[in-house]
Amino acid sequence: MFDFQVSKHPHFDNACREFALRHNLTEVAQAAGMNVQMLRNKLNPEQKHQLTCVDLMRITDVTEDASLLDALLSQMHCLPSVPVNELTTEKLDIYALRATAEVGQLAAFAASGEKMTPGRRNALVSNINSGVRYLSLAALAVHARIHSNPALASTLDAVGGLGASIGIS
Repeated sequence: MFDFQVSKHPHFDNACREFALRHNLTEVAQAAGMNVQMLRNKLNPEQKHQLTCVDLMRITDVTEDASLLDALLSQMHCLPSVPVNELTTEKLDIYALRATAEVGQLAAFAASGEKMTPGRRNALVSNINSGVRYLSLAALAVHARIHSNPALASTLDAVGGLGASIGIS
């Protein structure tokens, strides 16, 4: 089984602060059916109020910003979320290009030798999460293409079965 451990780094607290700065909380609260001041308090790690799972789902749905979910997953040493509702098999080339662009930005920073500031670190984490998200969407698009063609899916299943029977993994 998995051995989940909560990170000592305040990924979720930092994401809550950044989320509050990036969005108009009045509009978000109204759209999510929440009290504005309560949302502000829940996004402030120094307040006693905390986001519930339902709150998190509502504000993520309203804003289409997965940064809080990604920070929650990062806090638990997990990979970022992948919004499968964005998946279309026709966008495989776009997913691959965007993943490459995100990795390119990461490589550019590594080669530049610039000082790691908190803002730079947050930008790099965002690049990495986006790159993982686009690679995952590309993998799902390939999987969907294979299984949308019954002949190809049957061939792959047969080859996989042959490999398993002769011990190839």
